[in-house]
Amino acid sequence: MTRAAITTHLILIAGAVFLLTPVALIILSSTHSTATLVGEGPQLSWGGRAVENYARVFNFEAGFTKGVSLAAMLKNSAIVALGSAVLTTVFSLLTAYAIVFFRLRAANFIFWLVFLTLLFPIESRIIPTYGITTELGLINTHLGIILPTLSLALGTFFFRQYFLTIPKEFLEAATLDGAGPVRFLIDFIVPLSFARAGAIFTIAFMIGWNQYLWPLMISTDDSLYTLVRGIRLMGQASGPGMALLTITILPPLAMLIVFQRWFFSGLVEKQGLDE
Repeated sequence: MTRAAITTHLILIAGAVFLLTPVALIILSSTHSTATLVGEGPQLSWGGRAVENYARVFNFEAGFTKGVSLAAMLKNSAIVALGSAVLTTVFSLLTAYAIVFFRLRAANFIFWLVFLTLLFPIESRIIPTYGITTELGLINTHLGIILPTLSLALGTFFFRQYFLTIPKEFLEAATLDGAGPVRFLIDFIVPLSFARAGAIFTIAFMIGWNQYLWPLMISTDDSLYTLVRGIRLMGQASGPGMALLTITILPPLAMLIVFQRWFFSGLVEKQGLDE
């Protein structure tokens, strides 16, 4: 093995250790008592309170109506994350398709206008967003939580960059064969974009799953609590809190493992035309 290869492997190992250590701390700390965590801090050893801590999480109930439970929080987190992922993927693809393949005079202007929204996270526009959501009657609804957190700018950017690599002659040939814009989209663009869509879906799922501030502001109903919000109720520095935190990170991790091939190929490879 060459020196360059050894250096590369050492850097990768160091990066993996740096990224995985916090996860290991969370998982191992979830097996210790609250007294140990408060007195000694996070632990890197296996404790003896795993069954007790996780049992408390599974039997957890809170809120004025006792509507905050693990099952309810899992359901709400799944609805928000999947809704955000599906809507982001679909609308980003349609927006990029219109910008690239439709003869719009202001196509580039529209794209950069959409792209500029990346500079303004939801925290910076939370007051006007809250006002609009209130006017639409979406307070205390799943849709009210989902819509403002859509990652449309990011998805549109990735889809547009990919669509620009597709020759316009394909659209012209499809038009000559009698295929309209909808058929061209469904029969040609969508199959070519599976990997890119998988990457955008995964990113949007993680963003939706990890939302805290916006769901906190927009919902006062106990039945709309997500897992991320529930961690505060359980206590972040407690054994059960660490157990809930462990459960919270498992679905995004599973999503990344399942879609890792699409995730990485969709972001870094030019897929479809060369296959």
